[in-house]
Amino acid sequence: MSETSPTRRYETSEVPTLGQSEIQVWEINLAAPPGEVSRLRNFLSAAEREQAARFHFAHDQRRFVVRRAILRRLLAASLETHPEAIQFKNSSQGKPQVFGQKLPDGLRFSCSHSADLALVALARGRELGVDLEQHRLLADAEELAGKFFSISEISELAALPQPLKMSGFFNGWTRKEAFLKAIGLGLSFPLDRFSVALTPDRPAALLSVDDDLKAAEKWTMISLDVRPDYSAALVCAGKTTRIKLFQWNSQLLD
Repeated sequence: MSETSPTRRYETSEVPTLGQSEIQVWEINLAAPPGEVSRLRNFLSAAEREQAARFHFAHDQRRFVVRRAILRRLLAASLETHPEAIQFKNSSQGKPQVFGQKLPDGLRFSCSHSADLALVALARGRELGVDLEQHRLLADAEELAGKFFSISEISELAALPQPLKMSGFFNGWTRKEAFLKAIGLGLSFPLDRFSVALTPDRPAALLSVDDDLKAAEKWTMISLDVRPDYSAALVCAGKTTRIKLFQWNSQLLD
């Protein structure tokens, strides 16, 4: 199943209530000024602050602090608690979750980052996955596709005109990663066992999954139009009726 990308971005000075039938996707600029990074660091756990300190490069430390702290802020708003109170755990397959919730109706989240941009997707009672990649020249893109993409995806990518191959490759990669995050199996589920549509300017779609003829009916795949030089995708269980795309506003910390 496929849907078109939400085209409207909401700007807000507060974290809105997450409805039972909606999905929120937050676009976060990780290039925060030092003062904001210092404020955000206060939301982190001791273990997270130690993890941030282990990054060799300052920009990697900044990106980690910003995305982790804002994730806590968004989760806390939906759970009506404090960011510092959020505790994380991993499922048996390694999928991050919020500890202490009553499932299956609990809050679900998925995160991705590339360069100075991050996405956080939130939903209630449904699995989801989000992924994004900044476009960059890869001399071995078609070789990588030959190793990891399905036969139909390899053919679709090969048929694209040269100017579209880069965006086609990253469309395919992000859509496949988003699906793996949604099903919670990560790379233990081979990338060539399922196929997605990847041609630019055509709707994102989960086309087929080996050994599951009804998979495309169980999941919705959506292309997210975040920035011209990025590919981004959201996958969620079932048919979604409302997706809201937000841009993080530093006033939310005040």
